[in-house]
Amino acid sequence: MATKIRLMIDKRRQKKDDTYPIVFKIYHNRIRTTIKTDYSVEEKFWDKNALEIDEKAKNIKNIKTVNKILKDKEARIRKIIVQLDDDNTLANLTMSDLISKLKPKSDPTTTFVTYSETIIDLLKNDGRLGYSKSHKDAVRFVVNYSQKADVHFSEITSKFLRKLENKYMSVSTNHFNGLAVYMRTIRVIYNRAITDGVAEIQQYPFRQRATDKDKYRIKKEKTLKRAISKEHIQLIESYQPGKDASRLLIIARLFFLFSFYMRGINFVDMAHLHMRNIENNTLIFKRSKNSRLYKIKINAKAYEILEHFGLSKEKANDYLFPIIKRANKEGMRKDIANALKTTNKYLNVIAKELGIPINLTTYVSRHSWATIADKAGVNRRIISKGLGHADLATTEIYIDDLISSDDLEAADEIITG
Repeated sequence: MATKIRLMIDKRRQKKDDTYPIVFKIYHNRIRTTIKTDYSVEEKFWDKNALEIDEKAKNIKNIKTVNKILKDKEARIRKIIVQLDDDNTLANLTMSDLISKLKPKSDPTTTFVTYSETIIDLLKNDGRLGYSKSHKDAVRFVVNYSQKADVHFSEITSKFLRKLENKYMSVSTNHFNGLAVYMRTIRVIYNRAITDGVAEIQQYPFRQRATDKDKYRIKKEKTLKRAISKEHIQLIESYQPGKDASRLLIIARLFFLFSFYMRGINFVDMAHLHMRNIENNTLIFKRSKNSRLYKIKINAKAYEILEHFGLSKEKANDYLFPIIKRANKEGMRKDIANALKTTNKYLNVIAKELGIPINLTTYVSRHSWATIADKAGVNRRIISKGLGHADLATTEIYIDDLISSDDLEAADEIITG
């Protein structure tokens, strides 16, 4: 392929403020040209290795967002070039023809719902069914709470978003964390629309930094405690279901305990585990959420659970757990969703029988692993590494709920007693 693209600063055209335009340099059939972007930066604030703007640059607001926009544009351009090459039409295009195909066709008349439906279809085609569902839910949220069949991106202002918030929160059973899920997805859609030339970055309604006081800030609230003590884990371990207990209850208990033994492995990741994920008494897998690689030693308790489900399976592609039954992606998603719902239902039956005062779900195992480790004195950086968090701040969210009023009273006794 005789066509290449590179994101860079154009040193030939220094501006009066000593910044250089950020451009896409295109090399096609021995001809060079550039596609301009809306941004410029001083040379010292252009990271040549990462090909992005350094966060210390002072002339650009929302640097993280801008870097993402540039990366998304680059990815879109590369995808078009690859498609043209696959169609055997790339080599015959003039530079002018190529540039016309690479530049997004801005259409300010495209509406939020219309654009979102296009993205939803693309996500479905890529097999990203969960992500497409979250987009569909966000669109339904906007339509229902604005009472409009559709809106233009220019109408999605901070004032518009606050009206949606007020109407949603007027229902007593709704919470800010539920609202945040919708708002974050709306933000994702808006960011992509900017990349595609459908929305204007100047009208961006979401707050990116503390100085954006007029912008909309996505709010969150502290969640109810989602961890149980080591004593509660031991109760679940020693729990003996009655003779008439449902097989699903027995399975739910084993799913929960296996997740806990494996550092709170996510239910979706558990569902996708195969025999090939076990090597030398170690569970090796990539988390579906972020593709981060995990290597966890399988202890005796976890092995006992695996043996319960038939660890002697011969085929590497056999699933470790009886969760996924269908082969197509939509069927897989439904199998996992149904199994998760059933598992959480029976976990709460177990919790009530054992007197565990919490809504017991598979997700509690992850928080519990972190909080029990913290109480045992394990360094929080080690806990963060075990959970696969990108930074310690995320880990703090898991374990800050650990401190109870009893803990504080004991601390008062030590300090003032």
